[in-house]
Amino acid sequence: MTIFEQIGGKVGTEVDSLSSRISALEPEDSYSETTYTNGVVSQITTWSTSSKSNLLQTKAFTYTNGLLTQILVTDGSNATEFTQTLAYDSDGNLESITKDYA
Repeated sequence: MTIFEQIGGKVGTEVDSLSSRISALEPEDSYSETTYTNGVVSQITTWSTSSKSNLLQTKAFTYTNGLLTQILVTDGSNATEFTQTLAYDSDGNLESITKDYA
């Protein structure tokens, strides 16, 4: 296995892990809309149904220099539930993920 295959496998594992953690925060049987800003996901808003009568949660995504640096999850009453902060080294490699459950 080449070094590129090893790196690709590790990156894929990390992306899958992040994706599954984000998905775990989404309520089941719901309706979501994704907002894009400058070509990247900036917000995911989730309601109980497609009629949008009951807001369940909002996920806001913050980017710095093109890198995802924060995910903020708030509930339907706009109270923060979860903040995830991602830190990178000077080469853009992910160094740490900090989680704060409010």
